[in-house]
Amino acid sequence: SLALDPQRAYAWNNLGYEGGGEVGGQTFSKIECYQRSLALDPQYVKAWHNLGKQGGGEVGGQTFSKIECYQRSLALDPQRAYAWNNLGYEGGGEVGGQTFSKIECYQRSLALDPQYVRAWNNLGKQGGGDGGQTFSKIECYHRSLALDPQRAYAWNNLGYEGGGEVGG
Repeated sequence: SLALDPQRAYAWNNLGYEGGGEVGGQTFSKIECYQRSLALDPQYVKAWHNLGKQGGGEVGGQTFSKIECYQRSLALDPQRAYAWNNLGYEGGGEVGGQTFSKIECYQRSLALDPQYVRAWNNLGKQGGGDGGQTFSKIECYHRSLALDPQRAYAWNNLGYEGGGEVGG
């Protein structure tokens, strides 16, 4: 699609998501693709999130950290469970003038997507929390494993906490 129109922000984002590639005889990394996408459309929520996943980068002459990219993504669309989870993983931060802790970010993520395996595991790593009801860290790992029994991190974390019955 870039060979047809290199002015499409979504095409640059998709190329970045696929690992980068060649356009017009020039090779672009993932980060460069997301930067190009955001240069074309600074309101492109997915490109902000994806740039954050790559560690951040420069857009419009300004450097953005991982956290700042996730914050931009959430400022544009606060309904993105993945961005809330990733912001929590990075320690939390401010969105819309309000500061969110790691736990609050994971809770937001799970409120938006109760099936989000990583957010359950991450909430457990923080000692559990309130997702409409109170969940212990072990209950969080159980929920993660009930959704994805192949989740090695959740098995490891559950084992570290002494184990427990899963799915039975």
